[in-house]
Amino acid sequence: MNNRINYIDIAKGISIALVALHHSQLKSYFLEIIEPMSLFRMPLFFFLSGIFFSYVLLPKVFLLRKAEALLKPYFFVLIVLFLCSFLSGENALIWKLKGIFYGNGDTIRWSALWFLTHLFALYAFGYCLFYFFRFGCLSFRLQVAVLFCFLAVGSLFVEYFWYRSINIYDFSMELPGLPFSLDILLISSPYFILGYLLKDKVLNFRPNLPFLIFFIGLFLCLTSFSDAYIDLNKRIYVNPIVAPIGAFLGIYIVLSCAWFFSKVDWLKLIFIRLGTASLFILIFHHFIEYNLFTFLSVGVAGDNNLLIVSVLSYLLSISIPLLIKKIVEGNELLSLAFFPFKSKRVFKRTFPIRSQAN
Repeated sequence: MNNRINYIDIAKGISIALVALHHSQLKSYFLEIIEPMSLFRMPLFFFLSGIFFSYVLLPKVFLLRKAEALLKPYFFVLIVLFLCSFLSGENALIWKLKGIFYGNGDTIRWSALWFLTHLFALYAFGYCLFYFFRFGCLSFRLQVAVLFCFLAVGSLFVEYFWYRSINIYDFSMELPGLPFSLDILLISSPYFILGYLLKDKVLNFRPNLPFLIFFIGLFLCLTSFSDAYIDLNKRIYVNPIVAPIGAFLGIYIVLSCAWFFSKVDWLKLIFIRLGTASLFILIFHHFIEYNLFTFLSVGVAGDNNLLIVSVLSYLLSISIPLLIKKIVEGNELLSLAFFPFKSKRVFKRTFPIRSQAN
């Protein structure tokens, strides 16, 4: 079982490394390689998150635990940034504070954190679907059919709330999507729920080499001869027929890579470390990479030299968060902001949390 958990951590490590790569300066050098990964980068993140979904807890306990795991670090980091803005005398502070509670990529300072609020919404949606609407009672074929209906409807309305003008009497504004990116829930939830439904198959996964080679070739064909593209943060979902195919092909390819990496000790170690620190990499990678590149590129000329700076900045952007995680783990106060209360001994004694099965 431990080896299977390691393999999932490796997949998470690959996933977060690809997210950081997309946000790095390396994208401008390897655009034709990095850009096609948009088809599976976020769907893979949702799919892997679904593997850890469970609805056995009572609603209140479930929501509190997910809020603690996802919303607590989100609000802690962004409130700290807000206080820095306040102390430095920046303008539009009220709008910045509203943006934090709105929870979209376009309303917050570190846009990558939109994933945390949306993942909370995904867990809540999945819980409602299984706990209240008994989605688990349906046959697997019917479940898949419903999920593809979600995808179809979601793709039709993906831009509906994206900077949509609303007017109420004399008040008007443009909605930057719905709070917590609820407007893309029908697109993200099928990947998330399929991760849950296929959990056992994923944990016992062994790649089929002929299939893998065929899927890689098919993925390359899709990205070369179609305009399929996914950027859910910007509400872009081009070619809704081809895009999901590309997403699932990419997920299979990454799971296969994770399985092969698990057989090589040094690769296994690297990506397990990245996978277990995925929260910290998600939060801090862009800030670290952007500022390091800005600092290190001063006075540097020539594409080759700038490429070296870009590689170094990227590698540090996914390495430094490992150190941040280590520091947080060793500090009682900081760990309260990033880790569940029940993981700290003082809160185990004072505020015991008991699991309640359905």
